[in-house]
Amino acid sequence: MEHIISIKNEKIQKEEWAGTFYRLFWIYVICGVEGFLIESIWCWIDFHEFTSRTSNLFFPISCIWGFGGVLLHLFTAKEQENSKLYLFVKCTVLGALFEFLCGYLGEHLLEATFWDYSTMPLHIGKYINLPFCLVWGGIGVAWVWKIYPLIRRKLETPVLTGPNTAMRVFLVFMVCSQVLTGAALLRMHERQSRNVEENIVEYVLDQCFPDQTLQRYFPKMKSTVTGEKIYIQETKS
Repeated sequence: MEHIISIKNEKIQKEEWAGTFYRLFWIYVICGVEGFLIESIWCWIDFHEFTSRTSNLFFPISCIWGFGGVLLHLFTAKEQENSKLYLFVKCTVLGALFEFLCGYLGEHLLEATFWDYSTMPLHIGKYINLPFCLVWGGIGVAWVWKIYPLIRRKLETPVLTGPNTAMRVFLVFMVCSQVLTGAALLRMHERQSRNVEENIVEYVLDQCFPDQTLQRYFPKMKSTVTGEKIYIQETKS
């Protein structure tokens, strides 16, 4: 009898874990794609040009917005009873800290910046801009009070009782494509100090994802060493 109860408990725990992972994964995708669209539209309005704001070489998604959405969800999952002002302030602070952390890691791991607010008004350093912090706050309130309640029922549908092959394939694609994107960026960083590949993996990355390709996908990316873009197209004289 105890063995049967133990098996049932393990099954329940497995379903709970799978359900949590399912929700967080789709929150990451939804927020990441929305972030890509919002930033691309904003660049088109502000700079009058289409600028890719993706963080993935194979899928239009912003990892900053994706992980930011997951972070805000985890910190506000039980906050609907609190006031909107409290949520707004909390999400504003979380957004500012998260943007700073992402910018700091990019600068020190890759010696590159992917955004720089230092030329904009109301900035704090390169990675925090007060108006954008307020955007994080507004999105956090909208997420808790409007967006998540609309998609909650679908995200909380048990995932072990229905077909989920498509999700698994998409999950593998997202993980592999993001790992490959990260590897290409790390190899780009290595090329700034040494240009010769030392193994077959580095050779493939150099051939498939040279600096020119990466600069096209990440047009705002600049080296923190030179202050210039990683790849500068030569002009014919």
